[in-house]
Amino acid sequence: MKTIISKIFFIICVSVYGQDSDCEKFKTGSFEMYDPQTGINYVTRNDSTQIEYLPKLGVKVSLNVRWIDDCSLELTFKEVLENPKDIPIQEFTLISEIIETQNDYYIMTSKATDMDLTLTRKYTKVE
Repeated sequence: MKTIISKIFFIICVSVYGQDSDCEKFKTGSFEMYDPQTGINYVTRNDSTQIEYLPKLGVKVSLNVRWIDDCSLELTFKEVLENPKDIPIQEFTLISEIIETQNDYYIMTSKATDMDLTLTRKYTKVE
């Protein structure tokens, strides 16, 4: 169970700590994120919802988005949209912060509120 949460957490690593960053352009959109265990994962985010899709696992989840400040957000598990392998997924909350931005990508660090797990991942904007 922790493994699935940590894999979803990889994608949801949307914690971003802004140090003179241009976070605004990454608040919404579609992004790809590579994870060594799950491969390329996909994130789509609007003002209130983030969809995470992990093709290797066949899992797609929906998360509520609440921006804390310009570069930090809280992601709260909303529902499982796809899970053909019936992988157990428990509810979770992530605090994420964008710590670096470049023209077409950002780096985010995320921490689960109920686990001792912090991840940092690169998200590339998909046009």
